[in-house]
Order: sequence, then structure tokens, then C-alpha cells
Amino acid sequence: MRLLAKEDEDVDVEEPDQPPEPARLAWRWTLALAGVAALPRLLYLFVFSNPENPGLGVYDDVWHHWQIAYLTKEIGLGSPDGPRLWDLKGLDYFWGILHPALMVLVFAVTGSVDIVLLRLVSLAFGVLGVVLIFHVCRRLWGTQVGLGGAMLAAFLPTSVMNDASGMLEPMGVALLMLGIWAWVAGRGWWSGVAFGFATMARAEAWIFSFGLVVAASLRRINVRQRPGLWFGFAATIALYMLLLQAKTGNPIYPLWWNFFANALGHWGTPITPSQVGVRPALGVLLVLGLAGLIWAMRSRPNGYMLLTFGFGSWIFTAGMLGFTSFLSTWQWWMPISRRFEFPFEFAGILIAVGLLFALPQRFGIRALPLSWIGLVTVLLVAQGLWVPIANAFAPTERPWKSVIADATQLGGWYNLPPYRGHEMAVPPDRPDITYGLARFAGVEGKHLVSEMYDPFAYLPAGYGVEDHQSTVSTLIQCWLSEADIRIIAIPDTDSRLALVRDRNPSWFTKLGFLREARWDVEAVTIPKPGPGECAAAKASVQQPRL
Repeated sequence: MRLLAKEDEDVDVEEPDQPPEPARLAWRWTLALAGVAALPRLLYLFVFSNPENPGLGVYDDVWHHWQIAYLTKEIGLGSPDGPRLWDLKGLDYFWGILHPALMVLVFAVTGSVDIVLLRLVSLAFGVLGVVLIFHVCRRLWGTQVGLGGAMLAAFLPTSVMNDASGMLEPMGVALLMLGIWAWVAGRGWWSGVAFGFATMARAEAWIFSFGLVVAASLRRINVRQRPGLWFGFAATIALYMLLLQAKTGNPIYPLWWNFFANALGHWGTPITPSQVGVRPALGVLLVLGLAGLIWAMRSRPNGYMLLTFGFGSWIFTAGMLGFTSFLSTWQWWMPISRRFEFPFEFAGILIAVGLLFALPQRFGIRALPLSWIGLVTVLLVAQGLWVPIANAFAPTERPWKSVIADATQLGGWYNLPPYRGHEMAVPPDRPDITYGLARFAGVEGKHLVSEMYDPFAYLPAGYGVEDHQSTVSTLIQCWLSEADIRIIAIPDTDSRLALVRDRNPSWFTKLGFLREARWDVEAVTIPKPGPGECAAAKASVQQPRL
């Protein structure tokens, strides 16, 4: 048993420290570990948290992932340019296609659109990740390390919480680990396919997948697997890129907008002094990751692919969050968030390798009891992370109840006879209210129209709304009439829609005000525009101004 391989070796499989176990034993390990890993996650989801509230104000993206899947089912599959993903905020393809496609299938099979289904799907992928950590580590460093690494991943509070959150990271990590497991097991084609599917689950998986494919080509092992790896990955990602090109006009759309554009500050907000203050700590993690990756690349040790992924995750997390415009998103709870889930799990793998592999190699099997005591001590100390998790998520219950109250009230107005079955225009940035409407108020998503695509979105840059009130009013009149909008929610921050409402009071009747969302809700009774009015208004806007 050894940690390092000779650099001039030319063998055909990643050198295992134990031979592959019989299939029956492998399944027993898999089922046992899946049950062990699932238990704390299910308890957290259904006993120690609100299953309907993944964390309003902390994990708002969960509702956004749900919204894309739900509106894809409601609208996108049957749209004229479909089937396609659908969103109210234009982020249809921002995160990838695999999760919404899978959730559309889950919605169809279960007949439900409950957000708990999202959380169960991410939980299942989190459990898969734990099982794969065991099998990869067992093959590379033995059963003791496999059990130790899997136990830490199974019970780390950050892993339990994030796996049950409904976020996408558990899916991306599990698919990357599946690719590593397939590579270690001598299945190059399936390794490439898994890496390709990972890119469809998370944008950062583009970086990790390409990196792992390159890393696999740098070491003189698994030589006969390489063509399968290359072709499996190339075929999968080529199909994905063709789809992205057809739907978005950009074959690397998720990669571009998540990193190349976002990291350069296209969507960023100013970075505060307190956020700058976390850079030294992130810098330490970045240096450790770089040192580990350089060591792995030069020494090419046993477990080279897993080590490359793990140290790469440290570099990526610290580098993106600390030294790009992503730093503007930093909150005090970020170290317990999804972005640090696998970096913590990889730290656990390194601890397991050190305590349960390296020490027994040096001091013999008599060191194992003390090694296990050390590992259990680490796990017990890590349970202290439940304190910041509770501090972050417990305060989200009150605003969540307010959201449900707003959505129920809005749905009550919509379901009145004059408005039911017609369209309702809503702001694009509240997927939590979209969920409340669908889940608790009986408003189908196919009746929602996004105000992101109202006529203001198509006005030329610098077009003075107040200087062209008549034209703008006509454009809004045409939009409301053509889309059959009978209710419109106007946020108190939207001065342009408020201006049109105030200028045309006979078109609108106030239904009420939503306190949490801060939306004015208006019934729409609008005269149909005369022949040619809409075309004339659009033509006047498009004419160059002298």
C-alpha cells in the first residue's frame, strides 16, 4: 500500500490498495451507506426545518430553480419555439438544463409541484456523493479510509444542510465524483459521459470537467481508457453546446454568464470594506489549494484525479469568492453555504487519508484505534457548525409566512370571476411568490406574464419616458391588451409603471397592497387600442431621434 506511484509507471488502471470487492458486497456497502447518509438529511428536512422553506433570504435560488422547472412544465414545453426552458427573469439556461429537465419529469411522475421534491432530489444526489466518496476512497486507500471519508461527508452539518436544501451543488458534485469513480474503475467512456453531464448541472462543472479530462491525460495510467474518456466527454458536451447555441445563441452560455461576465462585474454590486476583510482567510485557502494542486500535478500520487478535483475546489472557491466581483455576494454565513460543501468534504477525505492510511503505514495497525478516535473527535467538533446554520436559517421563518400570506391574498384576487383564466403581470424577481401562487393559491404558472419583458424593456437607451408619456402609455395599453392582462402587480420601486398608472387612472382599479412584497395590485380594465395605434407607437420609438 502506498500513497505515491512511480512517475515512469505505465499501467492500465488507477492503482488500487484493495482489489475490487465482489458485486454483492459492493451493493451491500452501497445500500448501507445510502441509508446511513440519508437518515440525518431526512431528519433535517422533515423534523428540524420547514420542508416548504429552504431559507428565504439565504437560499432564494432554490425557489428560482423551482420556478424554471415549473414554468418549463407550464409554458416552455408547449411554447412556439419550444420545447425550451422558461423563466420570468430570463435566467432559463443560466444554471444548466439537467436539473429543470429532471424536475419536469419528477413533477409529471408525482403529479405534484411541491418544492419538497426539489429538496428530495438534491438530497438523493447528496447521498450518492457520500456513497461515491466511500467507493473511490476504498479503492484507492482501503476500506478504513473509505469509511472515514464517507462518515465525515455523511454527518458534516454543512453537507447535511446543503444536501437537503434543494440547491444544485449536490447534483454537480455527485456527477463529478461519478466520473472519477468510473475512471478509477477503468470505465473511460462512462467517466467522460459523467463529466459531460456534470456540465449540464452546474456552471462551474465546465471548469472542473475540462480540468479533470486534461488531468487524466497527464498521467501514464489508464492509457487504454483515454480515447473512451475523450470521446465520451466530447460527444456529451458537444450535444449540449449545440442545444445552447440553438436556444441562446451562445454555446457556452452558463459558463460565460456565471464566470467570464459575472466575475468581471457585469452584475456585481460594490464590494464593502467588511467583505474585503475576508480576503486574507480566503487567500490562505487559495494558497493551500495551489500548493496541493502543484504537489498533485508534480508527484501524481495515488488518487490523483480525486486530489486534483479536491484541491481545485479549494482554488476555485477561494479565488472566485475572494478575488473577483463575486466577493460582493459575501455574507457572514457564506462559509457554511453550498459553495463550501465539497471543500469541507475534501478536507475530511484528507483527514481520513492522514489518520487511517498514512499513520497506520508509519506506525502499524496498532495506530488505528487512536486514528479513529481522532477522526470521531473531528466529527464531533464539526457539529458546532449547527449553531451558525441555525442562526442563518431560523430567522427566515417569519418572512416566509409573510410571503405565503401575500401569495394567498394575490391568488384570492386573481381567482375572482372577472380575472380568473386571464393573465396576471408580475415582477420578475420573486420566484418565492410564484411558488406561493402555484402551491397555496391555485394560480397556474401559464397565466403569469413577466414584467421584465414589458414595453420598457425594448425602449432605446436614453429614451425619456416622462418626455414621451403618450407614446409610452399606448405601448403599455397594447401590451396589456394583447397579453390579456387583467391584473398587474406594480412594485413600489417601479416608477415607470406607476407613472403610466397615474396618467391613465381609468385603466386601473386598486385591489390592494402586498406588505411583504411591497406591490400595488391593480385590476386592469383597458380599452382596446384602435387600428394602427400599436404599430404607430412602436414605429415612433424605433425612429432615430435627431
